[in-house]
Amino acid sequence: MKHVYLSVAVLTIGLALSVPALAAHPNLDAEAIRAQQAQIRAEAEAGKGRYGKLNEAQRQQLFAKQEIAQQLIRNVTRTTELNEREQIELFNALEAIEALVNNDAAERMVCERVRPVGSNRPKTVCMTAAAREDAREAAQRGISQRDQRPVPGS
Repeated sequence: MKHVYLSVAVLTIGLALSVPALAAHPNLDAEAIRAQQAQIRAEAEAGKGRYGKLNEAQRQQLFAKQEIAQQLIRNVTRTTELNEREQIELFNALEAIEALVNNDAAERMVCERVRPVGSNRPKTVCMTAAAREDAREAAQRGISQRDQRPVPGS
């Protein structure tokens, strides 16, 4: 049941990034996230439960992502106290932790601030790691196809 809370916390943080009205959701409690991460770390160090199947490299990745999350929330009581960049960084760290534990990196949500072409207003864009890779490959194919077309008048 403890891993279900991680999903709810990550989902709630992700939703709060895109919908300000959800910022008051109770699962944005930084202390609850700190406590959960401490429990995950203790179990990972002991090699218990879902964390027993992590190899040493995965465990080190998990600890590194936890350190990022802990640093971000060390002086706040609610994640909504973080600025937008920090909220995105926290969301990405918690998603990476969940992906490691669930052994499902392709379905990990990744958020970033982007400035759409023709706009000065950045927006937050979230998609799975697999969708990001697909978009990158499609863009690369588009560039390759464009470069292979004959230049008019040559």
